[in-house]
Amino acid sequence: MDRYRTLEGLLIGRKPLPGGDVILSFVTPEGAMQAVARKAMRPTGRSGRLSLFHHLRFQVYQKPGNDLPTLTQAELVGRLEGLEIPPRFAYASYLGELAFRLASPEVASRIWPILISGLRGIAKHANSKVVLVWAGWRVLRAAGLQPNMSGQGFSLEEGRLTEEERGVFLGSEGVQALRAVLFLPGSEAVEALERAPLDRLLRALKVHADNTVGALNSAALL
Repeated sequence: MDRYRTLEGLLIGRKPLPGGDVILSFVTPEGAMQAVARKAMRPTGRSGRLSLFHHLRFQVYQKPGNDLPTLTQAELVGRLEGLEIPPRFAYASYLGELAFRLASPEVASRIWPILISGLRGIAKHANSKVVLVWAGWRVLRAAGLQPNMSGQGFSLEEGRLTEEERGVFLGSEGVQALRAVLFLPGSEAVEALERAPLDRLLRALKVHADNTVGALNSAALL
């Protein structure tokens, strides 16, 4: 096994450790991974280059017996301006964490372009909530965790539509918009969301993600 690997990915999480080290969480086209950046938080470290949502080309070293590889090099490929502004930061954090939790090697190549497009849209779209709703549901679909939309009813409960007054109420407009998000091309889906009940669709997204993926820390920011 080659101890050195060169990868490309998005930095979606940082956890400072005592002594100035940082655990970095990446989503790459090959899967989600973490690495330790030694001394990155010290004044002479690389903390500026290792900012959240930066697109990096990086090298890691995996020492035998260590759980996490060590970051040895990092080159900035690109950055997105504006994601630090609320509520865009909250939306980007949620999308990044959702992608990280789901980006197994088997599905990461499908999740990667959605994550890239989603973060770009959150940074630039006049209504960034539209993009979060689109990208969040599409990431779930890419991982094979989309709800069953073939039934009747206007509420979503445990991954399927129901006529009972349970789960998350979407209404006829919400159900129609969710079908568009899951099955139509991106531009048509986003257009459908422009006139959709976004708050209901976002709440349904959070509940469905909780049920299928588990609780996300960043959900508290939304």
